[in-house]
Amino acid sequence: MTTRKFTGALIISIIAVTLFCCKPVEVILHGDITGLVTDDSTSEPIGEANLSLYQSNKDQSINLLTSTSTGSDGTYLFRSLAPGEYLIWANKDYYYSDQKNVTVVSAETQKIDFPLKGYPGTELSVHLLDFGFDSTSLSFTIKNIGNDKFTYVLTPSQDWITVYPSSGDLINETDTIIVTINKTGLSESIYKETIEVTFYYHGNFWWYDIINVYLNGLMGGTGGSYYYYGDLNYYKVVRIGTQTWMAENLNEGSRIQSAINQTNNGFIEKYCYNNDESNCKIYGGLYQWQEIMQYTSPDAGIIGTNQGICPVGWHIPTESEWLTLIDYLGGEAVAGGKMKKAGTTVWLNPNNGATNESGFSALPGGYRASDGSDTFYNFGLQGYWWSSTQSQDSFVNYYNWNLSYDSPNVNKYENDRNSGFSVRCVKNPGKQ
Repeated sequence: MTTRKFTGALIISIIAVTLFCCKPVEVILHGDITGLVTDDSTSEPIGEANLSLYQSNKDQSINLLTSTSTGSDGTYLFRSLAPGEYLIWANKDYYYSDQKNVTVVSAETQKIDFPLKGYPGTELSVHLLDFGFDSTSLSFTIKNIGNDKFTYVLTPSQDWITVYPSSGDLINETDTIIVTINKTGLSESIYKETIEVTFYYHGNFWWYDIINVYLNGLMGGTGGSYYYYGDLNYYKVVRIGTQTWMAENLNEGSRIQSAINQTNNGFIEKYCYNNDESNCKIYGGLYQWQEIMQYTSPDAGIIGTNQGICPVGWHIPTESEWLTLIDYLGGEAVAGGKMKKAGTTVWLNPNNGATNESGFSALPGGYRASDGSDTFYNFGLQGYWWSSTQSQDSFVNYYNWNLSYDSPNVNKYENDRNSGFSVRCVKNPGKQ
């Protein structure tokens, strides 16, 4: 009898526990958000649009939860979101961004579309047109890389610069602009002018840009892996007989202290007299021979082929090219005077024989000593210019030319390659 009572009580307890433990648990079903991103003017889908999903909090703050992007069909999907309040932000380059609030409901999919309004984007193919000494016609392009129309108007700074077309409207298009120079009445001096490009959007001023127009000079920089992104030096040039020479000393590269040798490190290095950058701006840089050649072999040709640190289309002059210049100017006894800048502003008295009738405009930049002693010499007294040709008597000496304040002569020397001399470049044949 006792056993039966105990068993009954046990059964009742098990049933009670079972009923308590199996109380139903509420299951929260998640929802999704999907939609389509389109161009509002064409209704075409926008691929690779960015969509960011934020959760809205009771304190009105938002937290970024996740991001996605549209496929080529313009669709997007946020999956398995807990019910609640969210904010979606949609954006794409050259479209105005848009944002929308959405309430996610359990086990439902919300469809939120974004028709985005486009705006234009401007792209100029160049910001500098260098006509050099020979060109009279060049071109550039104006492109609309955005998603709405803009109007452009071109205004040259001089009436001898003509542009065609001078205005236009662009939607997902590119216009080619022809720029023509009328040289009638212009001197052979360097000109630096501009073309202002003004953009209008929905009839209102929107943006402007500048195209620089350079004429009668030579743009610095080698154009290769050794290109120096500096001040974009624009050098005077001059035709002398059958040759075209720079009419200024080269000033390319980054200044280093004169006690340090220039090295093959992928950058153009220069010395400035007395380690003063202001001297380089007037007299040009001073360079060791291997640096000007960019560590290539000597050149003994009648016409040189080694560009070295010269601009594209120009090269380091050979011994023969220097001799051609000197012979054209009447020989060593008088050519120096015809090459030197006249007066005593830069050359010291008496600057004998200086007429500069050649237009070479030689300056007395002095030189940096070859022994690495941090010493400079002969500033205002003499100028020294490298050739690309090696001396026949020494494998470490190279030919160079010297002009002096007290003589109309031009003198040929051979010096150690570690000396720091000036550089003039000569134009490659074909367009003299």
